[in-house]
Amino acid sequence: MSAIVFLASFCLMLVQVVSGRALAPHLGVSVFTWTAVIGTTLLGIAFGNAAGGRIADMAGGKKNLGISLIAAAGSVLLANYLLTVLAGPFSHLEMHVAIRAVLMSFVFFLPSAFFLSTISPQALKIRLADLAHSGETVGTLSAWSAAGSILGTFAGGYVLISMIGTKNLLTAVVCILLVLGLWVSKKEKLWKTRPVALIGLFFVGDLFVPGLCKMETDYFCIRVLEAGQGAARTYTLRLDHLIHSYVTPENPTELGYGYERVYANLIAMRQKPEDAFTAYFIGGGGYVMPRYLEAKYPNAQSIVAEIDPGVTEANHRFMEFSRETKIQSVNEDARIHLIKPSQDPKYDFAFGDAFNDFSVPSHLTTVEFHQRLKSRMSENGVYALNIIDDVRYGNFLSSMIRTLRTVWTHVYVAPLNTELEEGRNTITLIATDQEIDRESWYAARPFAVGEKEELTLLSDEQVAKFLESHRAPALTDDFAPTDRYLAPVFRDAY
Repeated sequence: MSAIVFLASFCLMLVQVVSGRALAPHLGVSVFTWTAVIGTTLLGIAFGNAAGGRIADMAGGKKNLGISLIAAAGSVLLANYLLTVLAGPFSHLEMHVAIRAVLMSFVFFLPSAFFLSTISPQALKIRLADLAHSGETVGTLSAWSAAGSILGTFAGGYVLISMIGTKNLLTAVVCILLVLGLWVSKKEKLWKTRPVALIGLFFVGDLFVPGLCKMETDYFCIRVLEAGQGAARTYTLRLDHLIHSYVTPENPTELGYGYERVYANLIAMRQKPEDAFTAYFIGGGGYVMPRYLEAKYPNAQSIVAEIDPGVTEANHRFMEFSRETKIQSVNEDARIHLIKPSQDPKYDFAFGDAFNDFSVPSHLTTVEFHQRLKSRMSENGVYALNIIDDVRYGNFLSSMIRTLRTVWTHVYVAPLNTELEEGRNTITLIATDQEIDRESWYAARPFAVGEKEELTLLSDEQVAKFLESHRAPALTDDFAPTDRYLAPVFRDAY
C-alpha cells in the first residue's frame, strides 16, 4: 500500500504542475493562473479525501481501490482531450481572467485531483488491520504520500515537462494509473469490465492528439507559425499565450512592433551605418533587433541575454536564424549575467525586452538592477525598455520612471500613441545621462516618410503632470509590487 499511496501522490503533483503549464498558452503565467490551479487542486483533495474515506468504510477493498485508480486514469486522459478541444474557445470567453482561470481549472483538472485523492483513504483502510499500531500505520502512509508529492513536484517542474512536454506527461500519468489499478485488482479480473476497455480505446486515440507546442521548455510553451513565401516569408513567435515577435528573415530591417521602431530611431539618431558600437539586449524573443543591427549596422556587436536556451534554439531551428551569426547569445538571466565578471566591452546601448505582456520579472525593474546595468555601460550609454500600462491606473509606469530617474539623469517617455491615452498602451522609456536633442530625434527617421507612426517623445511638462497624479514610489529589491500595480490593467484587458 505504501507504493500505491506514493505513486498516487506523485501523479497528483505531476498533474498540478502540468496544470499551470498547460493553461499558460491560453491564460499566460500570472498570479491568476496559479491561484486557480492551486485552489482547484486543494478543492479536489478535500472532496476526494472525504469521498475516499466514505468508499473505504462502505465498500473498501482492492477492487474498489483498483476502480478508483482507473477512474483517476480516465480523468487525466479526459483532461488531455478537453485541453485540445475546449482550451481555445474557453480562453476567448468574455469574462474576468480570474474567473476564466478558475473555470478552466475546474473543468480540466478538478476531476483528476478528486479521483487521485480518493486513493490514500482506501489504501489506509486496507492497511489498517491492527488498531494497536494505527498511529504508526497512518504516519507511515502519510510520509509516503508526502514523499510522492515532493518528488512529483520537483520531477515535473524541473525535469519532465521540458523533457517530454505536458501532453506526453499526462499520457504517462494515465499509463502509471492504469497499470497500477489493474495490478491492485488483478484477482478481481477488473480488466474485463467495459470501463477499462473504453479507457483503453480513448488512450489509443490520445496518442494521435496533436500537442500544442512546437517546443516546451522550463520557461515557455514555444509556438512558431509561418506565413508567406520567399522574401515575404514571416515567422510569428508565440511564448505561452503572447505573440512575442514577427520575424522576416529575408528582410530583417522590417520591424513589426512600434517599440522596435522607437529603438531603431534611437540608434539612428546616435550612430551611422558604418559605426562600431555594442548593444546589450535583455531578452531575445525572435532576435528581431539583433538581426536588425546585424543587417543595418554590420560593425555593431550584439550581446543577447536570453534566459531560455529553448528560445534561442527555436530561432535557429524554425526561424532561419543562422548558427554562424556573430550575435552573441548568453542563456541566463540578465541580472545574473551582469553580476558575473565579464570581458564584454562597455555597452553603448541596452534594450529591455523581457517584459512579456503582463508577466514582469520584478528583479529586472529595481533600482539595484539598473545600477548594475549602468555600471556595465559606456559614459554616454542609453537604456531603452518597453512596458505596458494604462494611465487610468499608471502605477507601473510612474514607478518605473522614478526608478530610472534614481539611476540616470534623464528619462524620456515615448508612447506608441501621440500621447498617454486611456486604455492599455505600450510605452517606451529611455534613460540616459546625456540629454536627447528633440530636433535630432524627430529628424532621425530610419523609415520612409509616412511609413510609421510619429515616434513621439512626451514633453517634460507632460511627464511632470503625469507623475504629479501618479505617486507610486521607485522600485527596489525590498519593494517591487509589479503584479499588484498591473493587476487592474490585466483585469481590464482580459
